[in-house]
Amino acid sequence: MENIQPHDWFFKQIFSNPLSIKTVLNIFAPKLASRIETSSLKLVNTEKFSEKSQKFILDLLFSCKIDNDDVFIRLVFEHKSYIDNTLPSQLMYYNAVIWEETAKETNSYPPIINIVFYHGKRKWNIPTTLPVLKDKQLEDFVQKLNYILIDLNEIQDDDLIRKVYEDVCTISALLVMKHIFDDLEIIKNILKLLYENNASCIFLVIDYVVIVKKDLEKVEEILKEISGGEEKMMTLTEKWKMEGWMVGKAEGKIEGKIEGKKEALIKLIQLKFGAVPENLEKVIYECKDLEELDKILTKVALANSIEEINIK
Repeated sequence: MENIQPHDWFFKQIFSNPLSIKTVLNIFAPKLASRIETSSLKLVNTEKFSEKSQKFILDLLFSCKIDNDDVFIRLVFEHKSYIDNTLPSQLMYYNAVIWEETAKETNSYPPIINIVFYHGKRKWNIPTTLPVLKDKQLEDFVQKLNYILIDLNEIQDDDLIRKVYEDVCTISALLVMKHIFDDLEIIKNILKLLYENNASCIFLVIDYVVIVKKDLEKVEEILKEISGGEEKMMTLTEKWKMEGWMVGKAEGKIEGKIEGKKEALIKLIQLKFGAVPENLEKVIYECKDLEELDKILTKVALANSIEEINIK
């Protein structure tokens, strides 16, 4: 199995849920959040866009309604150890791709709200409105790029924790991403929060922490401490294994997750459509790549009928 990018993987798992996006916007862009019709937020299948721009396939695109107008919200994730100065041109390029494809279908150019999500340690230094004009008289004549910056370094832990009971998984994910490069003792409090709230996403968070920190033994010590002893820790670990979130000690690669994902996919298809076509079942069980399984999962989640799940 190929190495996965753990930050992208975790980000995609958490924020593919429209309710998570609403939680984040409530915190970082409340004026925008208040205008979005929550029930209209839907994850968009970006496969047609990624055909022209493969490097953006891990970004998340949502459609929604604001004052009855169709709007796209695009969430871009930046986790590099350096600030990528090509980001503005990437945003502009992909906005053009979205407009080009949308215009073919609807003959319209809906607004695109770009949101850049950042949890690196360096201070963000790219202006959120570009270009920066010295001559303000040019404002009405030049093409502009605006984006909302969500910089986890700029928000206090206490401000997030105060909102944890609104959406424990999303808030905990924000906290763990903020501190993923810090000492495990800081992350221990986040795992404890998840454990005490019996949050199902704790297994996803544990997996992310172990993959990035590459210290399964230390994480197991933390699980023992927060669960209240060896016996309860073993129960928690067993549930972790059953969920398919088991991680190898040596290299931090996911083991057993592929089989768990396959079973979850088959179950989801059965629940949505009643039966799994033989050819689709074969493709799923023969797949050995976690990222490919995630793509199939996205297709299944977005499909309204079994015929819409086009898998070769």
